[in-house]
Amino acid sequence: MKKILLLLSLAFLGCKSLPEKILFEAKTATNYTLKNDTLHLKLNNPLKCPMRYYLSSSDSSFNARLKPYKQVIIPPLTDSLITIAADSTEIKSFLINTGFGDPNRKPIRNKIYLPFPKGKTYRVVQAYEGEYSHNSPYAKYAIDFALKVGDTVCAADDGVVVGVISGYKYGGADKKWDKYANYITLYHPHTGLYTQYVHLKHNGSLVKVGDAVKHGQPIGISGKTGWTDIAHLHFNTIVAVHQGMISVPVTFYGGIDGAALKRDDEVINASDF
Repeated sequence: MKKILLLLSLAFLGCKSLPEKILFEAKTATNYTLKNDTLHLKLNNPLKCPMRYYLSSSDSSFNARLKPYKQVIIPPLTDSLITIAADSTEIKSFLINTGFGDPNRKPIRNKIYLPFPKGKTYRVVQAYEGEYSHNSPYAKYAIDFALKVGDTVCAADDGVVVGVISGYKYGGADKKWDKYANYITLYHPHTGLYTQYVHLKHNGSLVKVGDAVKHGQPIGISGKTGWTDIAHLHFNTIVAVHQGMISVPVTFYGGIDGAALKRDDEVINASDF
């Protein structure tokens, strides 16, 4: 009986429930007032990258008036004021979502650096279009490197930090953990590209939103948070399109083409920083 109770206790301790609180990688702000049947809406972009606000309503009449503002692109560190005819009932159905990037800008596909320190070698866990999780437009060209918990993650290019989540503690093999990974998002103004560094350790970010970073600079500590059953770094390069964000192929300095990498390949960072 004691042995059974011990096993049950260990099983209970090993169970991890999903976090109750959803964390966000960056803060934005909206302020509005309704005066004389007019909505005065102020959209704020505090980030050093373009942002998009998506305005919609479950009220069909109000939603039709919002059509010109379905996607509002706001430059870095800028506010935008919008006025729309509306009444107090329609305001209750008002919805706002946000996203990175300006889909009208054509990105420059330059070479980038591997996202770990010079001289380090890591195995590829999952390559392009991997069946486990690289099978969506958002992650199609992501690469998973077998960094261990506690290993150093580096910036793949010069840029600025536009997103950080570091407060999650756990992960798991079930897809329900997908939204609970710690990660860093960098924007690279000279190319229009964004890079993401995912599954970081709890409190494993070495940078904060607004920081400027250089390629090769340590920015985080690898971990095992979010949707994964093994420690690794999920590295993804993304660009803005009108439908949202999509993953794009990359070429690394040192003659490493991301498209040529396969599962279990070993990759050494021999770049000259």
